[in-house]
Amino acid sequence: RRVQKMLRGLAPVVRGLGSAIERFGAAIQADKAYTEILSRHREVLAVGGKKGAIDASCFVAPSATLIGDVSVAAKSSVWYGAMLLGDAGKISIGAGSHIKDRVVVSGGSTIGAGVVVGAGALLGSKVTVGDGANVGMGAKIGDGATVAAGAAVAPGAVVESGATVAAGQLFAGAPAKALRALTDEEKGRLLGAAHAMMSLAKVHKEENNKDFLQVEQDKSDLKWSGERSLDYDGSLGLLEKNPRAQTW
Repeated sequence: RRVQKMLRGLAPVVRGLGSAIERFGAAIQADKAYTEILSRHREVLAVGGKKGAIDASCFVAPSATLIGDVSVAAKSSVWYGAMLLGDAGKISIGAGSHIKDRVVVSGGSTIGAGVVVGAGALLGSKVTVGDGANVGMGAKIGDGATVAAGAAVAPGAVVESGATVAAGQLFAGAPAKALRALTDEEKGRLLGAAHAMMSLAKVHKEENNKDFLQVEQDKSDLKWSGERSLDYDGSLGLLEKNPRAQTW
């Protein structure tokens, strides 16, 4: 621990020295110097003076992109590679809703509470998705379309622009048509899917919030637990000497 504390104190000095050497070298090279500019990915990007309002309880994946006027209510999640394009109109995501991997949502769209939008789905501009609805993987919802509360759009379905998916109904096909009413069991499964995503989002949020030392400690723990026998070490009294091992 003493070594770690010493290294932490030394780190700013070393980094500052490196920056100073880089600036000195660039000054010597003058117009021959080449500076590579790295653009760090930003999950929330302000456009036209408008920036997203994301509740602190939400999980926004580090590779997701929320552009412009986007609001995400409590306990919702936006997953890896998803894009919410609020630069051409406000996007609103209700509480406990989940926008999964690689989903694209265009401006002016409103998504209610308890909604799950499956991976790879595309939502056009001014789309409305009601509370508790479910949009399947790879589905396409055209501009101005409405998915009513408690409705489900099957994976790969194409809902035409301006169309309405009726409440409590399952729509499928291209173009999407009413297939049948959802059963009570199916409605329960859709509700359960939203709750399951909320629990999973919490795990991902905690993992993504870990700093470098926590990640390295996790790697060390995994290596240790893979190489050691808890029963054997316990019989030798080694676990009592390792406070961290008490959590395994």
